[in-house]
Parts: sequence; structure tokens; C-alpha cells
Amino acid sequence: MKSGKEVRDEIDDYEDTIFAMLGFVNFYRFDDQAGQQRDDVVVFQGRRLTPSPAKSTSVDGNPVESVTPDFGILSQECTGVLGEVKKSFTPDQTLWLSTFRQLMAYDDDLTGWPTADGKLRTHDVVLLTHQSRAVAVCDYHQRRTESGEVSFVRPFSIVAFNRSDERQPYFFFEKRLGNLSHNVLDGRLHQGVQVPMNRLVESYSTIKLCDSKPPLPYMASLIWEHVVAARASDDPKFPKLRRNWKVEVVLTIDEIVSELRRDFSFQVLCPDETERQPMVPRKQWCVRACEALVTGKLASWAERDSREKVRFQFKKLDNVLEHMIGLCANDAEDTGNQLELFSPQPSVTSTS
Repeated sequence: MKSGKEVRDEIDDYEDTIFAMLGFVNFYRFDDQAGQQRDDVVVFQGRRLTPSPAKSTSVDGNPVESVTPDFGILSQECTGVLGEVKKSFTPDQTLWLSTFRQLMAYDDDLTGWPTADGKLRTHDVVLLTHQSRAVAVCDYHQRRTESGEVSFVRPFSIVAFNRSDERQPYFFFEKRLGNLSHNVLDGRLHQGVQVPMNRLVESYSTIKLCDSKPPLPYMASLIWEHVVAARASDDPKFPKLRRNWKVEVVLTIDEIVSELRRDFSFQVLCPDETERQPMVPRKQWCVRACEALVTGKLASWAERDSREKVRFQFKKLDNVLEHMIGLCANDAEDTGNQLELFSPQPSVTSTS
């Protein structure tokens, strides 16, 4: 079982990965002159795209049915962008090639774009990585390019990001390698751009899930705060609910999945209901989180030998996330150590 500090670090990584995606796609969505979001820019996350015959087989000889970039952008003047977010890389650089092979799989005439025929003439490929690792990743890319192991036909770039928690928090983005087809944005990112967190929160406050499994306490807190609490608030006695008073709420797992998907996933940016779009959150994530709530005496299964309906005993908690961390970790006390970006395994894995 992981310690409370390790769980908090994983939650930070998960949230930062989502904000990195949102901050980057916001460069394309936000019209600075008009001061509002553009309607002609489509953003998608975890969408399954079909490779061309030339790349329908992996380097290992296995068939490739689809690729699933972390994020995609479709705009009129800039064609498209497919990107991957990799906040942390394992210290063992011999394992980095798999990430670049994944990116090279996006350098292809893919089918499944949200266009009339599912095709797009060309697009950029982007890797977002943490600022503290950007130099090493760029150096690695250069070495592998010189050896012939890494090669891109379409525009490829590496963009570093970092979160700053100063008095006015912001996300910083800076292009470290390559060029973007969007000339204006390319120039801005060459200098580095600070994106205020309040702008991201204001525009994307409801997006809390991506197509990558979240830490268990994070998932449990989302269900408790944003689904169970919302239903409990319909009870007449909710406004006067005191500590340890409870309101019973009965929900099916499918209802939980549906509400979280509708209100807290990237579906709010791409309401495309085709089979290419991932189901986020996945049902098993919600089942596992509800099992933790049952173990923590906050809920029970409504039907014997079934994991389809949950009877919650809602009560107000002082700090929901910390409470859920306490349920899911042996030690919820923070050791005070810095965030370990370079753990043996990346804390947020690829969605492909």
C-alpha cells in the first residue's frame, strides 16, 4: 500500500497532466483579439485513430488496430495537432524509445479525425514534458535521430511545461525543439508563455478526468463530492445537515459513470458520441472507488453479490480528498519531501 505522500504526488501528477493538455489546447481555442473561445476549433482526448497500411504493423511485427493520442486539436488554419503528455520519464533512458515510437505512430495518414470523411491532409506531432526533464529528452531525441531510430516527416516539436505556485499561480509553456505549423504560436512558445491558472480554471474547471486511470482516492473524492453530494442536496434536511448526520443516496454504477462523463471529462469539449471516443471514466474505475467507500463505511452494496448499485451514507467531511487518501493509504501523513518527478515508473501512463 502506498503512503499518503506518494498518493498526493500521484494526484498532483494526474491533475498537472490534465492542466498541461488544457493549457496547450487553449492556445488554439482562445481568440486573444475577440477575448473568447473559438467555436471552430475541435479538441479531443484519447480518440482512437486508425493507422494507414504502412503503419498497421508495429516494429515487433504485431498488428496495430488504432493509436490513441493524449490529445488532438483540429482547426481550420492550422490543420491539426496530435500530442502526448509525459510529465516524468524513467531514469533508464533505454526505455525512452517506446515513447518516441508511440509519437512516430502519430506521424501517419490516420483515419478517424472528427471531419466529414475522417481524414486530414496533415498535422503536427507534439510532446509535452516537464521543464526539468526537457533538456535530457531533447538530447535523447537528437541522438536517436542521428542514429536513424527516430524520424518524423510531419512537423514535430517538444514543448516543456511547468506549474508555478506563486502568489498568482500559472502554467509555463516553452518550445524546446522543432517548429509548429501555427507560426504565431510557434513564435510565442519560442519565447515562453505563462498561462494564469485562474484562466484555465475559469474555462475548464469541470474537466477532472482523462483517458488514463486516476489515483483511487482522487476517483473516490470525485464521486463523493460531485455525484453523491449533489444527490444528497435534494434532501430537505441537507441544508441543516450537521456533523455525523447522514443522508442516504442510492445510485447505480452506470448513473455515476454517466454523470461524471457528462460533466467532468473531455466530453464537454468534444461531445462526439462515436465509438472512437473513449468512455471516461471507465466503469471499473468507479466500481473500484465504490469498493473503497464501502470498506471505509461510507457506503454499502445495495444488492447482494452485485456491484451494480450502491447505497451511500452521505455525511459532510472536513476535507474530502484527505479523507479518501486516509482510506486508501497506510500513511496519510506528508513527509515533507519534494515531488519525485523521476520515479522508476511514470506516474501517469500513456493512454495508448
